[in-house]
Amino acid sequence: MMTEHDQGAQAGLRVLAPGLLGPVPLLPEQVPATPVLDLLLKRGRSPHAKAQVEPTGLTQRLLQLFGAASSAPYARAADAPSWDRQGVVLQADPVHLRPDRDQLRLFDARHLGISQAEADALVQEVNAHLVDDGLRLVAPVASRWYLELAESPQIETHPLETVIGRHIDGFLPTGPDARRWAALMTELQMLLFQSPVNQARQERGRPAVNALWISGAGHWQPLALEPNRSRCWSRLCTDHALARGLAAAAGLEVLSAAAPVDQPGTLMVADEMSDGMLDADAELWTVAAARLETRLEGAFAALRAGQLAAIELDLCDGRRWQLTRGGLRQFWRRGPSLSQRVASQSVVQ
Repeated sequence: MMTEHDQGAQAGLRVLAPGLLGPVPLLPEQVPATPVLDLLLKRGRSPHAKAQVEPTGLTQRLLQLFGAASSAPYARAADAPSWDRQGVVLQADPVHLRPDRDQLRLFDARHLGISQAEADALVQEVNAHLVDDGLRLVAPVASRWYLELAESPQIETHPLETVIGRHIDGFLPTGPDARRWAALMTELQMLLFQSPVNQARQERGRPAVNALWISGAGHWQPLALEPNRSRCWSRLCTDHALARGLAAAAGLEVLSAAAPVDQPGTLMVADEMSDGMLDADAELWTVAAARLETRLEGAFAALRAGQLAAIELDLCDGRRWQLTRGGLRQFWRRGPSLSQRVASQSVVQ
């Protein structure tokens, strides 16, 4: 017999919203009014735990939901639709490493302001260095770069999102090929440090693009969602590159983040709150949370009308809430609102 959870997955809306509960430096009164999100959190039920490792971020959650083994080829397919989808691809994202005592702290491209002209020039310099290694770097967009490899590297890596703002020790690649890749990345750091592009950036007071963060190596292959599991969506609404690449490989209709999310079988990725959380930027988080609330109003109306079986809120860290039409009537179910949950995790300066 099909459970309520299965029905909701097949005829409902799932929202991936990492960072929704912070921590961000906010008082309860600073959180925008969010009656829809409050009902989801108060009256929604947590789906039964499954015998699987819970994800530790959006990248791992997306790979788990789509049954994919790697991120790089799908993100590249979204960033470069004309790519032939052949060979091994490794994400090699441009980052800034800043000395912090005796360690290095990583800052991603969101705050580097890399132009496409700068990206192209840096890629050209790197490729001149890599020509004898059988590697080729490409930058289909200024903020996301990819390495083309002859064969899959034997390394375990961490997605960039898990390292942003943190010391990189403990997140460096491991595995049989780790030493080789560590040496190569060090060579490229030295090359980038000396680049005329970075010298010009520093003269303008901009941080240098002084390292590449590697992750997610693999081959592209079509993905098949299994009807008998809870990955039954027909459409995706987001501007997130990896999610769009995975959805396209699975044959889903891929729509922009602005598309309505009130239709059954919709998967929505709302990752803007995580940017505010990573940067401890209360204003950025607040704007993103208010935008999510507005976007869910139509879905909430569809749930009340019986047009959606359920709305599931997934924070991509093991915490999930599923609200059904029947759950809406369970007025006795009470719990903390979004503002109360956020404030409980906040450290107010």
